[in-house]
Amino acid sequence: MERKGNPLSSSGEKVYEIIKQRIIDHIYVPSQTLVESALAEELEVSRNTVKKALMQLVNEKLVELEANKSARVKSLTMEEAVHLLEIRERLEGLIAYRAAQVITDKELDIMKTNLEEMKALIKENKLVEYSAINDILHKTIYDICPNREAVEMIQSIKLQLRRYNKRTILISGRSTGSYSEHEAIFKALEAHNPEEAERVMRQHIANVRHTLKENYSMLF
Repeated sequence: MERKGNPLSSSGEKVYEIIKQRIIDHIYVPSQTLVESALAEELEVSRNTVKKALMQLVNEKLVELEANKSARVKSLTMEEAVHLLEIRERLEGLIAYRAAQVITDKELDIMKTNLEEMKALIKENKLVEYSAINDILHKTIYDICPNREAVEMIQSIKLQLRRYNKRTILISGRSTGSYSEHEAIFKALEAHNPEEAERVMRQHIANVRHTLKENYSMLF
């Protein structure tokens, strides 16, 4: 996600990317304290560089400051995650609506190839790889959506949810449902039907939300 007015130096940008990726990859787990001095020593940068990188992650809601000013990985409650998914549902619906109005054969061909790959990966039970192609398919929709403000907001929300969202596909039966939902999204876009694209996209995200609620203890 592009960050406007980025105050980080090149070394700070590198530190920011390292810490962010470790959070996404669950190397740094929710509620874990991030010690500036230890990070500075490990990454061979100043504490001030680490501090600036952590503040950027605070702005992106991946890190939060405790009362004593130390930083820790932000932990979402189920209620917070559900609220974010409620917002995501409506924004994704809007994005799909607008995408259906402008999508071309070129983007449809890309999505069709993505769906074929996703179907094959389900048969091979390669769910992590399936999730990666899923991300590419959604990115195609984001890239063509004329409402860039909506896309920017959805990317911020997905970043906060990413380490949880990618696990929902591992829930028994979810991969088949996910594929069917993406197939319906493709058909609505192919038909250039904004109302249907919005409806099926919102249903897709609602199903993700229901899966998260029903399997909270396994996902968090």
